[in-house]
Amino acid sequence: MYKILVVDDSALMRRIICDIINADNDFRVIDVSADGEDAYNKIKNNSYDLVVLDMVLPKLPGVALLERLYNEKVACNAVLISSSLKEDADSTMKAMEYGALDFVVKPIRSSGETREIFGKQLVDSLHNVIKSRAFRPSASKTGFASATQAVGESRRNTVERLAGVRSILAEAKGVGSAQTNPPEPKAQPIAKPLVSNDRPTVPKGTGVRTKKIIALACSTGGPQALHTFVPMLPANLSVPLVLVQHMPEGFTASLAARLDQISGIKVKEAEDGEFFKPGVVYITPGGKHMKICEDGSRAAYCQLDDSPPVNSLKPCADVMYQSLAKSSFDEIICVVLTGMGADGSEGIRYLNQYKKTYVISQEASTCVVYGMPKAVEQGGLSNEVVPLKSVANSIVKKLGGL
Repeated sequence: MYKILVVDDSALMRRIICDIINADNDFRVIDVSADGEDAYNKIKNNSYDLVVLDMVLPKLPGVALLERLYNEKVACNAVLISSSLKEDADSTMKAMEYGALDFVVKPIRSSGETREIFGKQLVDSLHNVIKSRAFRPSASKTGFASATQAVGESRRNTVERLAGVRSILAEAKGVGSAQTNPPEPKAQPIAKPLVSNDRPTVPKGTGVRTKKIIALACSTGGPQALHTFVPMLPANLSVPLVLVQHMPEGFTASLAARLDQISGIKVKEAEDGEFFKPGVVYITPGGKHMKICEDGSRAAYCQLDDSPPVNSLKPCADVMYQSLAKSSFDEIICVVLTGMGADGSEGIRYLNQYKKTYVISQEASTCVVYGMPKAVEQGGLSNEVVPLKSVANSIVKKLGGL
């Protein structure tokens, strides 16, 4: 059983979170804190397998707490509780750089359905984290060195028991939820378009056709992997890069802004109707599907689709890959990085029927969760399997050194 510290300044939220966690036989809350300073002292002087940490705390905010622990070389397996406000989203992205392993969005609306989803997502997140390569249980802690190695390599499902805590959740005010890593059931074979849109987006301005495009998919561990991978891309990349990262609405803009700050190449959240330009990385907004369309001159542009989730995912990489089947690109470089589930594999398989592709998947030992790349590799779709730090170089080589 995994020992957990819960940190939240709200007594009601602490009770809700504790009851959610304690309803799962794999976890037990053994301690709580109401502010960041108290949590810091407890983490320094006690042994916890996991810390469930609210981002907004008195005395010492969550991101400052993680920064202090990181600088003092104190290992901490943190799952964050964040809101979708821009300031919290920015702090959450920063906290991921200090070693946080996942985050769940704090409920903000009061409907019973969203309250239950929050509990489900929190438990799913905890299960995902303990399965990840970055996780180090307290019994095997050897100090900061082992945690740093795991973070450096890319900082590599239980729902039924929640019924007993629904009455506690009902007391919460202001709930709504989302998380980085929603449960991802195995994708079904693609026999027809996954999403449709009766009103295609009208592109804005004029675009330039490129002969190739890079399409990337990632999920669990993706934000950390992107912080390693994207800065390694050349600023003058000769083609656009479009990507799907499973992440809630409100967080992808912060992810894009942070990656843009630390990278030579331009990074932005994709906008509906904008043309894809060479030397730019486009991140699909959370809560939308991305489809790649073309105008009369065969210049590619973005169409954001608000259709329902596919295999519980929105955005869904299979949707992105499938949309490329009708494109005029001479070749599509598909990249699949760390992530739970199999999103992307069926979309690439479908795409292969219509277009020339070259598929690069992340090598297992450098993945936080070897799910999505495994599905691609074991499905016989990978042309190249490389460690995370070699992915950018493989792309550049495939593009002819540009």
